[in-house]
Amino acid sequence: MNKRIKWFLQGGTLVISLLGATLSHADVGSMSKVYSNPQSAPQIQRCKGNTQCNAFYALAKDWQSIPNNFKLDDINVKSYAKDGDGYGLWKGFTLNSNRAIALANAGDAVFFKGGDSSKADERIYAQGMAVLLYLENKSAR
Repeated sequence: MNKRIKWFLQGGTLVISLLGATLSHADVGSMSKVYSNPQSAPQIQRCKGNTQCNAFYALAKDWQSIPNNFKLDDINVKSYAKDGDGYGLWKGFTLNSNRAIALANAGDAVFFKGGDSSKADERIYAQGMAVLLYLENKSAR
């Protein structure tokens, strides 16, 4: 009986691991799709029809897909998103592509406002910035 339980637990662990890897990959794929084609992002009322803002918000919602070990300059970017530290990401890192800068500027206008936003909005901004930093730098890793 113990052999069957052990086999079941080992098999279940393998299935869960494979499923987790598949779901994580799918999320990175959806992030890349929205990043490459901002028009594909669902519209939200707060963005008032601004395509770049909608895309920023959609990207922010996928922040948990950033690998836990992703670092820039030995700093764990995902922890900033988790803590809602938009100011730290805004001040500490630079985006390089025009696409990422345009998305970040749209996110700033609605969710950060140069630091004058609510904590909840700053969290959204931090999550979006973390995703943009990841997308810009993931191929360099």
